[in-house]
Amino acid sequence: MVKHTVMFRLEADAEKRAALECEFKEKIEQLPAMIPELASIHVNTDDGIADPGNWHIVLTADVPDYEALRLYAGHPEHLKCVAIIKPYIAARACVDYTF
Repeated sequence: MVKHTVMFRLEADAEKRAALECEFKEKIEQLPAMIPELASIHVNTDDGIADPGNWHIVLTADVPDYEALRLYAGHPEHLKCVAIIKPYIAARACVDYTF
């Protein structure tokens, strides 16, 4: 299995960021039902009570292998989800590893 972990920082005021986070989480967590290669996916957001330099969104997904990750990444339904936050992404960090 491959664990795909991505963190995002968004450039938006708190109200807009909260709306984006909610919409992104709702839509992307529906993807395992649409993308057979995606075993699971979870999105969490920073509570905003610690360091203002924290990342805003963390996504973790499990896929069987790197070919499945490639298929998930290019899937049209995944790209629709990315489009929700893409104009607001200030920074992105990713780690992929086998487990």
